[in-house]
Amino acid sequence: MQDLIDTLRNEQHTLVVLHDGNVKTFDGQGIRHLYNIMSEEPELLYNAKVAVKAVGRSAAIMMDEGGVVEVFTEYISQQAYDTLTENGIKVSYDKKLNHRDFLEVWRKLGE
Repeated sequence: MQDLIDTLRNEQHTLVVLHDGNVKTFDGQGIRHLYNIMSEEPELLYNAKVAVKAVGRSAAIMMDEGGVVEVFTEYISQQAYDTLTENGIKVSYDKKLNHRDFLEVWRKLGE
């Protein structure tokens, strides 16, 4: 997981996915990429580890439905944290925020 975190931070991606030993990176809106993955290549998330800039409730639901097993994020909403942990997904983060504060960070990130 540390390699994913380093890739996220050092290369300034918004989403990094490790699936079957292969790392795939994404730039731009992380939530949009998750939606596209779920629509076009959902197998990419199955048993995957994910590092992402910010995780809100919608992203957490997509990760759960996609079969993600572990998530690191710089910012996570309390609702997203609850969704992930209640579904057995391992979560680590830099900052956990209430919904209002998370929305402000999310807006600043351009999501």
